[in-house]
Amino acid sequence: MTKLKESIQILQACEDIKEFNLVFGTWGNISVLLEDNNILITPSGIPYDDMREEDLVICDMNGNVLHGNQKPSSELKMHVSIYKKRADVKAIVHTHSLYSSIASATLKEIPLLTEDLAMALGGPIKVTNYQTAGTKELADEVVEKLGSVNAVVLSNHGQTSVGPTLEDAVLSAVMCEKACMLYVKSLEISKSPRVLSEEEIHKMRDAYTTSYRKLREYRE
Repeated sequence: MTKLKESIQILQACEDIKEFNLVFGTWGNISVLLEDNNILITPSGIPYDDMREEDLVICDMNGNVLHGNQKPSSELKMHVSIYKKRADVKAIVHTHSLYSSIASATLKEIPLLTEDLAMALGGPIKVTNYQTAGTKELADEVVEKLGSVNAVVLSNHGQTSVGPTLEDAVLSAVMCEKACMLYVKSLEISKSPRVLSEEEIHKMRDAYTTSYRKLREYRE
């Protein structure tokens, strides 16, 4: 059986990424790591507006379908690889948002320009080397370039963002898109926009994780 609480969270996240204009058509995917270490993931090819709980798919860490009548997202390998590498990640959002896609075709790295980006993402966003969508090669590239931060841009493709909760992963996706937009727009004005130093990024990220985020959780 599917997990009701996590299913509701994913369906809400589908609405959120549509509202934030992070997806077009049926492209993109979302997953959460369940308590039994299996993965609940969106299906392939179903429009977000039409998606229902019964369309979601449960897979194990080897990519085998355990429950569901639909085909899981074609990027399942990427989700599996991230969960295996990052013990802190419990949710993943992959989108083809506009400015992330622009950055994916033009940049090698997206530096962080503002403090909110530093807090949410934890470091500059790297761009992978190009690999074909849905392949193990792309999954390996994503894991390598993601490192310990919360977002990565996939060359000529889109972005993947992560978090300890699905709410955090959606936030990371929103902030990744903002980071790409700010940097692309800044380059129209200056060839060398001012970027945050690694020291400042770490300071702001630590402040967010030790104070602000805990305060938010307490209020919830």
